[in-house]
Amino acid sequence: MTCKYPSKTSLPTLGIVLLLLLTSTAAFGDCPVNPSSGDPLQMLVIGDSIMWGQGLREDEKFSSRVKCWLQQKTEREVKLHMEAHSGAVISGAASAKPLFTSINGEVNMTSPTINDQLDHAVQFYQQNQTSPALILMNGCINDVGVKNLLAASTPLEDLREQARLNCGEKMQRLLGRVREGFPKAQVIVTGYYPIVSPQTADNAFLRLLVKKLNNQRPAARKMSDKEMRARLIAISDEWYKDSTASLLEAVTKINSAANSDSPKVLFAEIQFGPEHVFAAPQTLLWTFLFASTNVSGFAKIVVLLSFGTAAYKANDHVRESRIKSCEETFKKPKAIKETKKEKEDREDLFLICRYASLGHPNHMGALIYTEAIKGQLLQLIDKSGWKRDTSSHLSLQ
Repeated sequence: MTCKYPSKTSLPTLGIVLLLLLTSTAAFGDCPVNPSSGDPLQMLVIGDSIMWGQGLREDEKFSSRVKCWLQQKTEREVKLHMEAHSGAVISGAASAKPLFTSINGEVNMTSPTINDQLDHAVQFYQQNQTSPALILMNGCINDVGVKNLLAASTPLEDLREQARLNCGEKMQRLLGRVREGFPKAQVIVTGYYPIVSPQTADNAFLRLLVKKLNNQRPAARKMSDKEMRARLIAISDEWYKDSTASLLEAVTKINSAANSDSPKVLFAEIQFGPEHVFAAPQTLLWTFLFASTNVSGFAKIVVLLSFGTAAYKANDHVRESRIKSCEETFKKPKAIKETKKEKEDREDLFLICRYASLGHPNHMGALIYTEAIKGQLLQLIDKSGWKRDTSSHLSLQ
C-alpha cells in the first residue's frame, strides 16, 4: 500500500521554511525572558534522537524554539529539562551494566530507555518540588529498528506489526505511566516522517551506499537496483503511515481512558512531502557534507569505499564535537582483551555514532516540528493557566 503524502497546500514549501527560519524567535540564539513575578513554567522533554535534536545546535532544536515561543506567549520564563537522547528505545530487556556509556546526548545509546527517562524526570521534579506544565515526547523508531527501515528485504507485514506493537501498544503503556507520574501536565507526542521517496536522488553514489547497507541480507543481494529502490520507497511509505496511525491510536486510547472533555495528550503529525526526505531536492534532513557540492562521480565512489574515514562527513552542525565524543566513548578498553567479534562490534558502534545525524531533521526540518507543536499548543495557551497574570498555583496545573 502506498502512503498518501500530505497535500501540497498543507505542506510548507522550502521558501516558507526559510521565512520561518528568518523570523523564528530562536533563529539567531535570541530567546528573550520576560520579567515575571510568578514561578517559571516547567517543560520536560523525553524521547529519542529526534526529540533530542540530533546534529543541531542548542538554539536550533525544536524544543528550544518551542521554549522561546512559550516565553513570548505566556510572558513567563520557561525552564526546559532535557532527558531525551540519541538511540533511546521505549523499553528494553533487563541486562548487565552497559559496556559503553556517554553523557553526550548525540551518542547513540539504547539506555536510559524512555521509561527510564521518565523515572529520572519524576525524581528530578520531586527533588525540586515542582512539576512540568508541558511534556514533549516521542518514541518507537528505535524499538522498530532503523536497520529494518533501511533493509530492502523487510516484509511490509512485519513492519506493520512492529509499528502496532511499538508505536501503538508500547507507546500507550508509556503514556499511561507519564499520566500517572505527571497527571496535571499537558503532553504532546510528535510523529515521524518518510525517510526516502521517489524524489530521493537516484545516482551511482546512493545506489552503492544502499547496496553497502543491504549486503548482509541475502534476499536484498538478489535484487536489482531498481527493485531495491522501489522496496525502500514502499518500506518508507509504510513506516510513515503505520507509525502515524499507531501513535495517534495510542494517544486516542489514553485520552478515552481518562474520560475527560479536555484531552491531556495531543498528537503532532509531522508533514514532510516527497521533496523533503533524504537526498531529495528540498531535503529537510541532514545528509552528507559534499551532497550539495560539485563532486565527481568517481570521487563519490572513492569516498564511499573509504566509508568511516575522515573524508566522509555528515553535514550537521555539531559533527566535530560528536565525533570526539564517539571516539572517547567507543575507544578500545584498556582493562579488557577484545575478541575479534567484540572489536568489530565496537568499531561498528563508532561508525553509527559518527554518522548518527544522517536522516534527522536539519535546522529547517526542526522548524516543521516547531510549527506542528505550536499548532497544538495554540489551542491551550488561553485556557491552560500558563500566562503570567494567573496564580502561581494554577501555573503548575
